[in-house]
Amino acid sequence: MENKMSETIKLVMVKRDKTGKDIADALGCSSQAVYANLKKNSWNETQLRQIAEALDCELEIGFKLKDTGERF
Repeated sequence: MENKMSETIKLVMVKRDKTGKDIADALGCSSQAVYANLKKNSWNETQLRQIAEALDCELEIGFKLKDTGERF
């Protein structure tokens, strides 16, 4: 199974010089919980928005079509 979102989060963490603790602080949880979510690729939209804010990013969530602006 592909962990694309978790991989993206890790890449941006490196680019922004942020740690799991930084992300945990933004989410109000432990760094262990962040690393568990990274491993499981288990994120909800609220968490992703908080992570994006902590990493000074905009969150873009996929799909599109509506015939046919394709994307995904």
